[in-house]
Amino acid sequence: MEQRNQQYVMELVLFELKEGTDKLRFCEAATALSEVLETRVAGFKGRTLLHTSDEIQWTDIIYWTDMDKALAAMGQLKSEPAFHHFVSMIDGLEIIQRHLIPTNLSM
Repeated sequence: MEQRNQQYVMELVLFELKEGTDKLRFCEAATALSEVLETRVAGFKGRTLLHTSDEIQWTDIIYWTDMDKALAAMGQLKSEPAFHHFVSMIDGLEIIQRHLIPTNLSM
Protein backbone atom coordinates (compact mmCIF):
# COMPACT_ATOMS: atom_id res chain seq x y z
CA MET A 1 0.00 0.00 0.00
CA GLU A 2 1.48 3.35 -1.02
CA GLN A 3 1.86 5.96 1.71
CA ARG A 4 0.86 9.48 0.72
CA ASN A 5 1.60 12.58 2.74
CA GLN A 6 3.29 10.62 5.50
CA GLN A 7 3.29 13.01 8.46
CA TYR A 8 5.41 11.03 10.90
CA VAL A 9 6.95 7.75 11.97
CA MET A 10 6.12 6.36 15.40
CA GLU A 11 8.79 4.46 17.27
CA LEU A 12 7.26 2.08 19.79
CA VAL A 13 9.51 0.57 22.47
CA LEU A 14 8.16 -1.93 25.01
CA PHE A 15 10.38 -2.81 27.96
CA GLU A 16 10.74 -3.59 31.63
CA LEU A 17 13.08 -1.95 34.10
CA LYS A 18 15.92 -3.80 35.74
CA GLU A 19 14.94 -5.19 39.10
CA GLY A 20 15.54 -2.69 41.88
CA THR A 21 15.50 0.36 39.60
CA ASP A 22 14.27 3.47 41.38
CA LYS A 23 11.26 4.72 39.37
CA LEU A 24 11.88 8.37 40.24
CA ARG A 25 15.49 8.18 39.02
CA PHE A 26 14.30 6.45 35.85
CA CYS A 27 11.78 9.21 35.16
CA GLU A 28 14.49 11.82 35.77
CA ALA A 29 16.70 10.02 33.25
CA ALA A 30 13.79 9.94 30.78
CA THR A 31 13.32 13.70 31.20
CA ALA A 32 17.02 14.32 30.58
CA LEU A 33 16.88 12.17 27.45
CA SER A 34 13.82 14.08 26.22
CA GLU A 35 15.79 17.31 26.52
CA VAL A 36 18.56 15.81 24.38
CA LEU A 37 16.03 14.62 21.80
CA GLU A 38 14.38 18.06 21.65
CA THR A 39 17.58 20.04 21.33
CA ARG A 40 20.11 17.82 19.53
CA VAL A 41 18.38 15.16 17.46
CA ALA A 42 17.06 16.10 14.02
CA GLY A 43 13.58 14.91 13.16
CA PHE A 44 12.30 14.50 16.73
CA LYS A 45 8.65 15.55 17.05
CA GLY A 46 7.56 14.35 20.50
CA ARG A 47 7.56 11.60 23.08
CA THR A 48 5.25 9.90 25.55
CA LEU A 49 6.40 7.49 28.26
CA LEU A 50 3.76 5.19 29.75
CA HIS A 51 3.65 2.32 32.22
CA THR A 52 1.23 -0.26 33.59
CA SER A 53 -0.40 0.45 36.94
CA ASP A 54 2.11 -1.84 38.67
CA GLU A 55 4.99 0.03 36.93
CA ILE A 56 6.48 -3.21 35.64
CA GLN A 57 5.89 -2.82 31.90
CA TRP A 58 6.77 0.42 30.15
CA THR A 59 6.10 1.84 26.70
CA ASP A 60 8.07 4.66 25.12
CA ILE A 61 6.41 6.26 22.09
CA ILE A 62 8.60 8.60 20.07
CA TYR A 63 7.42 10.53 17.04
CA TRP A 64 9.82 11.34 14.20
CA THR A 65 9.38 13.38 11.02
CA ASP A 66 10.38 10.44 8.80
CA MET A 67 11.97 6.99 8.80
CA ASP A 68 15.45 8.22 7.85
CA LYS A 69 15.57 10.52 10.88
CA ALA A 70 14.16 7.81 13.16
CA LEU A 71 16.82 5.33 12.10
CA ALA A 72 19.64 7.90 12.19
CA ALA A 73 18.74 8.95 15.73
CA MET A 74 20.05 5.73 17.27
CA GLY A 75 23.49 6.33 15.79
CA GLN A 76 23.55 9.83 17.20
CA LEU A 77 22.21 8.82 20.61
CA LYS A 78 24.96 6.23 21.11
CA SER A 79 27.34 9.09 21.94
CA GLU A 80 24.95 10.82 24.37
CA PRO A 81 25.51 10.21 28.12
CA ALA A 82 21.81 10.86 28.83
CA PHE A 83 20.88 7.98 26.51
CA HIS A 84 23.33 5.61 28.21
CA HIS A 85 22.02 6.58 31.65
CA PHE A 86 18.41 5.99 30.53
CA VAL A 87 19.05 2.58 28.92
CA SER A 88 21.26 1.43 31.82
CA MET A 89 18.05 1.02 33.86
CA ILE A 90 16.23 -1.08 31.23
CA ASP A 91 16.24 -4.88 31.20
CA GLY A 92 17.92 -5.55 27.85
CA LEU A 93 16.30 -8.97 27.52
CA GLU A 94 12.78 -7.55 27.52
CA ILE A 95 12.92 -4.91 24.76
CA ILE A 96 10.60 -4.85 21.76
CA GLN A 97 11.10 -2.00 19.30
CA ARG A 98 9.14 -1.12 16.16
CA HIS A 99 9.11 1.79 13.73
CA LEU A 100 5.54 2.24 12.54
CA ILE A 101 4.20 4.18 9.58
CA PRO A 102 0.62 5.45 9.66
CA THR A 103 -1.82 4.01 7.17
CA ASN A 104 -4.16 6.30 5.29
CA LEU A 105 -7.57 4.70 5.79
CA SER A 106 -9.36 7.19 3.54
CA MET A 107 -8.80 5.94 0.00
